[in-house]
Amino acid sequence: MGAVNRVKNNNNNSSSPTMDKRSLCCLIICVNLCFVIWLVSVQQLEPTDEAVATAGSTAALLGSMQLQTQQPQQQQQPSANGSKPNQIHDTSRTQQLSSNLSSYYYSRSLVSLDNNIAATLASLPTAASRPSPSSASSSSSSSSSLPTGYSEDANQLIDLHNFAYSMTQPSCEAHIQALILVHTAPRNVEKRALIRQTWGSPRMTSASSPLRVVFLLGAVRQSEPELQLALRAENARHADMVQGNFQDAYRNMTYKHVMALKWFNSHCAHAQLLIKVDDDVYVNTPQLYKLLREPMLPNSSSNSNSTTPSLRSMLQQRSELLFCRSVLLSRVRRSYRSKWRVSFSEYPDAYYPPYCPGFAIVYSADVVQRLYQAAQHAGYFWVDDVHITGVLAQRTNTTITNLQPYVLYKPDCERVLSGELELDQQEFLFTWHSIAPEQLNALWQLHLAQNYTLTQRSVQLETEAGSDTGLS
Repeated sequence: MGAVNRVKNNNNNSSSPTMDKRSLCCLIICVNLCFVIWLVSVQQLEPTDEAVATAGSTAALLGSMQLQTQQPQQQQQPSANGSKPNQIHDTSRTQQLSSNLSSYYYSRSLVSLDNNIAATLASLPTAASRPSPSSASSSSSSSSSLPTGYSEDANQLIDLHNFAYSMTQPSCEAHIQALILVHTAPRNVEKRALIRQTWGSPRMTSASSPLRVVFLLGAVRQSEPELQLALRAENARHADMVQGNFQDAYRNMTYKHVMALKWFNSHCAHAQLLIKVDDDVYVNTPQLYKLLREPMLPNSSSNSNSTTPSLRSMLQQRSELLFCRSVLLSRVRRSYRSKWRVSFSEYPDAYYPPYCPGFAIVYSADVVQRLYQAAQHAGYFWVDDVHITGVLAQRTNTTITNLQPYVLYKPDCERVLSGELELDQQEFLFTWHSIAPEQLNALWQLHLAQNYTLTQRSVQLETEAGSDTGLS
């Protein structure tokens, strides 16, 4: 019995240090938390470096203890994705430029740890981050030189809090009425070259033109430095590219779309229209140029034989304009084989609200500002056109105006190119998306030929009029 008692006593003594350590850790945590709460809520003082360090060490200690307790459970759980081999795994949002996201998700874990304390500490500046009186005056003077439309969220893009432009352009000049932002991929150099030679050529975007064309793209992978050098060289030649520091990927399209709204607000907010298009769309810039430059005549708000508002009246609408070929009653794709599969956790409803397909959208400046602010305060959803022009437009009571009568669809486009229809008799603003490069170029050549013919006819009429009056 004495031996048995000694064994029990040894076991109790061996377990007591573990219990003492746990009790000591809990005591330290409680004391630290009480000390921080006393500093913040009772004394209402700014936290010192020691208090911030103490809070950080407490959070780190709690995180390590939580990790140690969860590791055995995680080893026992099967992979959540292992039973769904056909599920789309796109790591572009989690592995892209990790410096942008790591601080965000770490701060969010602290909030979940203790929402009240973490939120209070995050809102208070530390001694190292507080500006001195001299720097405060310099910061106020520098803010006056920022572009029009600049806001305090310059480094935020939805859930990216270290957003920055890798390449950007000067702000729009005062005479710009419509900014055309073209969504393009880094490798689509041939599509950008074709646009610069056709509807986005200097002929349409000269110094006196009310139009400006800018290409939007995301960052390339760090393993492709040659591609980034090529993009910088391309931008050095044309000075028309804006690049964000998020990875250019299919499931990052919402970043690019909101970046378009952001760049318009900060660099071209005085413009009347933002036109967002993909790089496989023909924009009828000759007609757009004409409609923006020529004033609207009285009693011309609608077509003579239709109740549909005229394209001129739509484009000269100064506010409340979200102009696109709207999509109605679009069912959410749930199949694992679908490229556009959306899980119930991402979007629970069976149908999307009415939205604008992203190939061509026209915004008035006030709608740009409204949707941008809504996007900055909403969560991330990767289907960009549904998220911005559907969900957020519905939340902000923004109504879609149907662009369908002013889209040149594939059958009519082929009839125009074959000569069955005259190009100048077609009132359209965009072609349907995924137009072939040969068709896009052919439409532009038709415009040049038509313009040349009209110019020659005008010169001939002026010559004949001069000869009739005896002038040569």
